[in-house]
Amino acid sequence: MKTFFSLLLLSNLAFAVVQWLFPLDQLLPGSRHSLKPAEKLVLLSEAEQNLPTELVVTTQAEQNPAPAPEPVKAVVITGELCYTLGPFKSDQTAQEVAARFKQNAIEINPRSNVEKEYLGMMVFIDGHKNRGEVINTANALKAKGIKDHIIFHDPGRRNALSLGVFGLKKNAEARYKKVADLGFKVKTEPRYRDRTIYWLDYSELENPSLKNYIDQLKSAQGISRISRPCG
Repeated sequence: MKTFFSLLLLSNLAFAVVQWLFPLDQLLPGSRHSLKPAEKLVLLSEAEQNLPTELVVTTQAEQNPAPAPEPVKAVVITGELCYTLGPFKSDQTAQEVAARFKQNAIEINPRSNVEKEYLGMMVFIDGHKNRGEVINTANALKAKGIKDHIIFHDPGRRNALSLGVFGLKKNAEARYKKVADLGFKVKTEPRYRDRTIYWLDYSELENPSLKNYIDQLKSAQGISRISRPCG
């Protein structure tokens, strides 16, 4: 009995070894399966190079590349300058300067206009009905030590008594306070006068000799050269 079991065990072992060495699906006819060969890996760059011409897609930007932008050109604004010399307080001075320009073959055109010239702040007393009242006020001022005054007859302000015209505002205010503190109804008013001033216009820049001459006029008479657009 033991011999039988030993033979059975050996036969099973032998069958297992044969099955391991020669699988059953290879021993049976028609059971062999053909294996497909492994596909070759292809790089993306090689694939693009090997594509047929009709399959290569080209974008519109590649077909028609955008032109390079043109360089930005600087815009230069040009304009001619002309000049005005002045103001001159007298026509004679303006004519002398114009003659100097003409000697240097520079065309120059004189012109004039009337302007208001500030004289200062006037301190005064008005409201008198006649000359007699003005004289009475003047005598009252003298009695209190105010002797600097004058009667004037400007249009619209007749029979007024001027106590002075002051170029500095602080001096006018001091005079006003002194008279007002004495009990008089005093007033202040800026004073102007019409005056004719003269200008010289030209378009060609002066030469060094004339420039030095203009600098001398500037320091001596307050003459200035003003640049302006021509026309």
